[in-house]
Amino acid sequence: MIYFQVMRVPILSVIVALSSLAFAGCESGSDAMPSRMRERFQPAQPKVQVFDAERPAVFEAALKAMRELDFQVSRSGMSQGMIDAHSRLHSAGTFGKARQYTMEVRLESYEPGKTEVAGVVREQEESASFAGATDLVLREHGLYGSFFDALERALKKGSASEVAEPQT
Repeated sequence: MIYFQVMRVPILSVIVALSSLAFAGCESGSDAMPSRMRERFQPAQPKVQVFDAERPAVFEAALKAMRELDFQVSRSGMSQGMIDAHSRLHSAGTFGKARQYTMEVRLESYEPGKTEVAGVVREQEESASFAGATDLVLREHGLYGSFFDALERALKKGSASEVAEPQT
């Protein structure tokens, strides 16, 4: 019993010393971490654009933009302001390897006549040589620009057809 109490004090002091060393670096904050490394661990921010149109018109234009990009809409809801879509499977030359892109779009109207559209593109890849699939949020990709351009074209076509229709 005496032996246990004698050994307990040095073990406790070692644990306290190691704990204080482990948490000593936490005080410096995120300034010590390089910005490139910090970006990897932060969640990807969606790409955002604001359009001068009401939310229902932007929602319909976003659906048309998805079809133009050859994306299949898997879930959508105008009242929720959300569209989830996915591309076709792109198979690689290697047997058992496939890639697919998904896009999540959220619409918000903070003031009349303006709608904010936020989009996130994900790349999902599966390979027979790799055990499982990857799901990677893409911070930069050409699909963002393509989607917003197609959305703007669809909005312009929609407003042009509304003006061209005769009012009775």
